[in-house]
Amino acid sequence: MGDQLARKIERAEGLAPGWLDVEQRGLQLASSRTSAAPDSNAELVDVEIVEGGEPLRPDEVWLPLYREVEFAAGNGATQVIENHGAQERFSLPRLARAGVQPEHAALAVAKGDSMTPAIQDGATIGIDKGCRTITDGQVYALDHDGMLRIKRLYRLPPGRMRVVSENADEYPEEIYHTGDPEAPRILGRVFWVENFL
Repeated sequence: MGDQLARKIERAEGLAPGWLDVEQRGLQLASSRTSAAPDSNAELVDVEIVEGGEPLRPDEVWLPLYREVEFAAGNGATQVIENHGAQERFSLPRLARAGVQPEHAALAVAKGDSMTPAIQDGATIGIDKGCRTITDGQVYALDHDGMLRIKRLYRLPPGRMRVVSENADEYPEEIYHTGDPEAPRILGRVFWVENFL
């Protein structure tokens, strides 16, 4: 990216000078990739598949996509993976405004109506994988025994959490001890939602 264009975008979006330095970001992303997410049974796949032929714009970054897939054995069990490396474009300024580092960001598609009206069926969500600590009332992406779930979380003593749906009439509240192997694993906090109405 041209330095002048990068500085203009940074000034317009209120970013620190040098924030959009693609070469520096590329080095940070390459050095931060891991083969497994800590504290989660979701598999992180480090393969880059770029969809579409257009080059990445200077104010964009590729983000991985989480999805549920059935285990190869075909017994109906699922696992949450980062879609075999498939990626989607996302705005760097939008990440900066949300305070999310590109290397900690991922996307997913919400399924079902448990979070309606806040998050509609088919909505694209942004996940901050660097934020796994529960802040009461915030929405999180969860890996619950291979099922991708989007829920509000609340801390409870001693070491428990409330898992709450917006559509509480159809999806009652759940309570788990955070150390229980049956408890959902937090993939990250939802920082962005794009509903299609």
